Amino acid sequence: MSDEPVQKATDRSQESEARTQNIEKPAQGQRILTPVFRSSLGTRHSSLRSSRAPFTPTQRKILFALASVVGLRMLGLFLVLPVFTLYGLQFTNSRFLVGFAFGSYGLTMAILQIPFGRLSDRIGRRKVLMLGMTLFSLGSFLCAVPQWLPHSLGIGALIFGRLVQGGGAIVSVAFATVADFIEPQRRSTAMAVLGIPIGAAFAVGIVGGPILAGILGTAFLFWLTGCLGFGTDLLLAKYLPDAPPSASAPAPLSQVLANNPLRALASGGFLMNFFMATFFFYFPLIVTVQHHVKMNHYYALLLPMMLISGVTMFGFSMGADRGWARPLAVIAFLSFIPSSLLLFRPQAAGLDPNRLAAVLVAGTLFYIGFTGLEPILPSLVSKFAPESAYGTALGFYNTAQFLGSFVGGALAGALSHFSASPMMGTLVVASLAGILLMLAVRAEGTQ
Repeated sequence: MSDEPVQKATDRSQESEARTQNIEKPAQGQRILTPVFRSSLGTRHSSLRSSRAPFTPTQRKILFALASVVGLRMLGLFLVLPVFTLYGLQFTNSRFLVGFAFGSYGLTMAILQIPFGRLSDRIGRRKVLMLGMTLFSLGSFLCAVPQWLPHSLGIGALIFGRLVQGGGAIVSVAFATVADFIEPQRRSTAMAVLGIPIGAAFAVGIVGGPILAGILGTAFLFWLTGCLGFGTDLLLAKYLPDAPPSASAPAPLSQVLANNPLRALASGGFLMNFFMATFFFYFPLIVTVQHHVKMNHYYALLLPMMLISGVTMFGFSMGADRGWARPLAVIAFLSFIPSSLLLFRPQAAGLDPNRLAAVLVAGTLFYIGFTGLEPILPSLVSKFAPESAYGTALGFYNTAQFLGSFVGGALAGALSHFSASPMMGTLVVASLAGILLMLAVRAEGTQ
């Protein structure tokens, strides 16, 4: 009797060993799930769950503050966009000086993106964001006062005000702040959240700017912009945590510039804004000069474009959160090709060039590509950047963006004196270059 428990225990041990052997010795050709592979699967499932989880209350407050900062800054830009030229001509007869005053805002933005990014890596994001918005507000106020000065000083004061206004170079710092507080799996969606107020600012600014200027004067728009800028400082102070800067020293700028994926993504940002500048340069020429649509009716075309692209933007963002960022970026650049063809040669697609349908379709395709790239490219930059240089890397990226705006506007102005073919060909080549650049970016996590 005493041997029976021992015998049963031995039998159970043998059965357990047999089951273990069956598990550990799979049939020939069967794949073995090693602990590392199981761990990677677990990590991937965890990442997918994280990408679907809602933002925390703290993250929502941070995104609200950042979206307000970015949106109100862009609102100040778009409010004066349709009326700035007429405002500048009040102080000078030189259209060159008026154009320089308009472009000097972007010039300062491009110059300060990297320095502000590196400064935020050293002293913290909130301090630099508040500094930038304060400069933006002061510059806006300076742009409102030339009418109080002697006529000979008016245009110089306006140029100086625009240069100071461009000191609000906080885009790279805002996106770096997203990288600080939002998990990598949610960054594309967070970037899209920051893109919503930009689209809203464009719609409100383009439509409301001429109306307000006609009633209260253009200078009022600058006063309003300055007050809104100071209001964002209050939002930042209330909702954005004053997180300490990284303990490690910022990565050398040479390390960022030597990063091949970052260079490719920055070049993609250059091309993205190149398309934006050329589209908005030609849009009023085509819509107003050719189709005789008044400026205060632009919203009838632009709002449908933005509504459609707003939906596709979240599709791009959600796909990027699931690891499809590069192929989606390729699709976005690909959409610029039919957009360019329809904008300049609608008859080639069987559309009547005397109707606005071609402009609507071309503009919608442009917006789909542009709003798709807007959240994807900064998100990829934050993933490829050294952890101690998010601000620097995004500053490099945004510098390339603003240079793209400058080159796109200048080249569009130069080529507008010729037929549409040179500009259309340039845009097609730029689209193909963007596709190749996105294909050249290595997959995330590979070395």
